Amino acid sequence: MDSLTFENQFILDMFNLDQKDVKNIKFSKIADNYSQIDITLEPHYPPCPDCGFTSPRIKNYVPKKINHSILDNRKTIIRYNARRYVCPICGRTYYEHNPFVFRSMKISADVVMNVLKELKDFNETFSSVARRYNISPTSACSIFDQHVQLSRTKLPEVISIDEVYAFRSPTSKYVCMLLDFITQEPVDILSSRRYDDLYSYFGKIPEEERRNVKLLCSDMYDTYRSIAASCFPECRCAIDYFHLSQEFHRKLTDVRVRIMKGCSKDSNNYYLLKKFNWMLFKNGDEKNRDGDIFDPNREKKYNHHYKAYLNLYDIREYLLNVDQELTEVYELKLELTEFYKNNTYESAKLNINDFIQKFHKSNVAEMNMFGRTLVKWKEEIINSFIIVKYDYKIDKDTGHVAVHDRKINNSIIENRNKIIKNIKHNANGYSNWFRFRNRLLYVLRPGATFHLEPLDIPWKKKE
Repeated sequence: MDSLTFENQFILDMFNLDQKDVKNIKFSKIADNYSQIDITLEPHYPPCPDCGFTSPRIKNYVPKKINHSILDNRKTIIRYNARRYVCPICGRTYYEHNPFVFRSMKISADVVMNVLKELKDFNETFSSVARRYNISPTSACSIFDQHVQLSRTKLPEVISIDEVYAFRSPTSKYVCMLLDFITQEPVDILSSRRYDDLYSYFGKIPEEERRNVKLLCSDMYDTYRSIAASCFPECRCAIDYFHLSQEFHRKLTDVRVRIMKGCSKDSNNYYLLKKFNWMLFKNGDEKNRDGDIFDPNREKKYNHHYKAYLNLYDIREYLLNVDQELTEVYELKLELTEFYKNNTYESAKLNINDFIQKFHKSNVAEMNMFGRTLVKWKEEIINSFIIVKYDYKIDKDTGHVAVHDRKINNSIIENRNKIIKNIKHNANGYSNWFRFRNRLLYVLRPGATFHLEPLDIPWKKKE
């Protein structure tokens, strides 16, 4: 190639080509949003892939159109004259190597890699990425299916398991995630939380690997405890504070609603239970930028219902005096918070029976029911105090090392469940389970990457 314009040099740099590799190249702007690149490579006479003969002949040129829309949302087409060789010894015909596309594709390698990189963001959808690169959503899906195929990782010692409503299949409407609590990355994502499906899945994993699981954290779904007993011989189960307090808050809400139904809608009690019920879920030591929100000395503001100046401390006092049962339930809520705050694994084993008795002796029926829940999950509650990891933080100014212990909990997996919901909602749902699972693992594993060369799609091979 004799002359080299700025546009041509840019194209060579884009594909990592040397000037001597290109026979001719031409850049044309067809319209404001449409460009065209015509290119022919120099012949290199690669050896025959069958017999290895090193002097093949040029048979012909096959024009190919390649989508290369990577510049400012402008549609760009590469018109590439693909050279075909023929071996005079064995008669094999084959194409020259080209740097523009992967095998059997009509979309440039740069577009493919940009699509795959952008699909790492859970806010993106196949349609949004396809529009950006002037390809169809079907092509974006096909690119993803061919280049992203992720398998489960080895079962860790500490597993969090939880389900989220995100995919409807013939057997389930839940997605079940297995999360490595230490690395905070998903081990695998399953399409069902049913016992039979989970038992079948774990049954295919070697027993030696399953014996490695020492602790499993879940919500209060009996199936998970049954699966741990059936599939993980060395495993103990734990119920974290979040799910236990969530169950308590349901009972507290039942009490509040029951009392509220007995109040006149224009009464002070109904007003308090309806508008300020959120205070019942606070521990009393919450703060904002102005300090403690329940500080009795905080500035008072005019309340139109009471026609008086009140602060949040005053309103909470009114709320807790609505009914004796409500006061008792709130005090038990504080007891629950203190139990988790002040106990260790060893002390929890000693103190949990006395703690449970407080609910059994309560005059509130809903609290008696919660006491029976504590008895049912007593062992799992005790196990939630097991320390699974220590975090060390060094003060950059003083050099002081602070040690923080980490107990098992499901807060991380709840965060991942929110991302799963976002992926589902952004795409208005998925119909292909294999694609959905791969997309979730691809997004949720920071180190997950794609294959450079396209692979066969497993579920299409089965079809």
